[in-house]
Amino acid sequence: MTTPPLPSITAGQSTIQPATQPAARLIGHWLAGLERDGIPDDVAAAARACIIDTLGVALAGVGTDTARLAREDALDIHAPGPSTLLGGGRLNAEGATFANTAAAHALDFDDNSYAGFVHGSAVVVPTALAAVEAAGGTGADLLTAVVAGAEAEYALAIALGNGVYEAGWWTTALFGVVGAAAAAAKAFKLDGDRAADAIAFALCGAGGMRACFGTGAKPLLAAQAAANGLRAARLAKRGGAVPHGVVEDPRGFARLVAQGRFDPTALAALGRRWHLLDPGIDTKAYPVCLSSHAAADAVRDLMTEHRLAPSDITAVRCVVPPVVAANLTYDRPATPGEARFSLPFAVACVMLHGDLTLDHLTAATLADPRLRAAMERVSLRPDPGWNADPERARLAPEGADVTVETETGRVFRRFCASARGTVARPLSAQEHAGKFHDCAGRAMGPEAAARLHRKLLDIDVLPQLDGLLNGSIG
Repeated sequence: MTTPPLPSITAGQSTIQPATQPAARLIGHWLAGLERDGIPDDVAAAARACIIDTLGVALAGVGTDTARLAREDALDIHAPGPSTLLGGGRLNAEGATFANTAAAHALDFDDNSYAGFVHGSAVVVPTALAAVEAAGGTGADLLTAVVAGAEAEYALAIALGNGVYEAGWWTTALFGVVGAAAAAAKAFKLDGDRAADAIAFALCGAGGMRACFGTGAKPLLAAQAAANGLRAARLAKRGGAVPHGVVEDPRGFARLVAQGRFDPTALAALGRRWHLLDPGIDTKAYPVCLSSHAAADAVRDLMTEHRLAPSDITAVRCVVPPVVAANLTYDRPATPGEARFSLPFAVACVMLHGDLTLDHLTAATLADPRLRAAMERVSLRPDPGWNADPERARLAPEGADVTVETETGRVFRRFCASARGTVARPLSAQEHAGKFHDCAGRAMGPEAAARLHRKLLDIDVLPQLDGLLNGSIG
């Protein structure tokens, strides 16, 4: 494709000069040149962990109403094909991607990255799996496609900045379509120009807003982004061409979603700065929005250290960054979906049960009068000056300053910068494995989950993916 010279982008009073090569072209040609033996061992290990965690939570999510809806819709409109459908059967790659991504994000238990505030793996891993299966690839091809999708998505997100998320865009859908297109382009072994076409076409139709939080629309939008990204790669493979300058164009992506902010150096660093390591991946310890985890951890730790019973606590006051308050909008949740975006629910659940697991996200738990009473004792206050200190903003983007007051008048305070499972406080290998066994075991039983876990640990040496997830629902 011949790419015309790119105009500069004017944002307010400043002019941002584009890179010599358009963003889509930079990404596409990096993708085409990425090979498994060029991925460092620690990056490969991070990608492997993403595959394992995502497939575990996807298997647990298969039984949710949203995942069933997505699966039924996919079966209605997509042809049978070579790609595994969680829950049984096979569809073409696009149908499997749509249904499996919905399952991966249905429980909000999948991983996060602060490169764009995105749930990267829930979109990239199911897309890569479906595309590699369709292409007849190997386990090493799957791992390479996951690295390709994650790195492309995170690099573009960093180039455009976190202001996109703060403005109300739901970046998992917005940038996820790029991750999906990149993963599929790598799985299909597209050359640089065709991969750039896939990225550019995916970006032209990207979207998603945070107004979906707390509803089934959230995982369905992630599924739609994944399917759209894979479709973009298929169209590019067939020869569908798009102008590569869709990010930099005055009518394009950077202007529309980031007020013209665009730093092309983030894309030039692809293959040198590995975003799977920096800023890295946060693996959730609780199946709710990560914004509530730091406060829940602080309360859990204070109760353990000071031997507090739930009845001892009269008030829990949580001061949080503005982004946490913006995400956790349900003070008194009525459904499990709303509870995933409720700080009072997360804190009250930990107060009463000492933990927050998938078993607590039920209508019965929400109806428990003890939980409702505990939620009344939890308050949230955003601190508008939280990010005034750049170091605190960097180290505690979703932290919490928690004060617990007791009936005897004692007051305990804990500042939690990062929750368990985040890059700063990673889960152990045993905790990662335990999460997978619990999640996958709900769908396929403990023995099958253990066998699948062993296969995934050795994903690099699998000569084919056919049968990897056979019997995923027992």
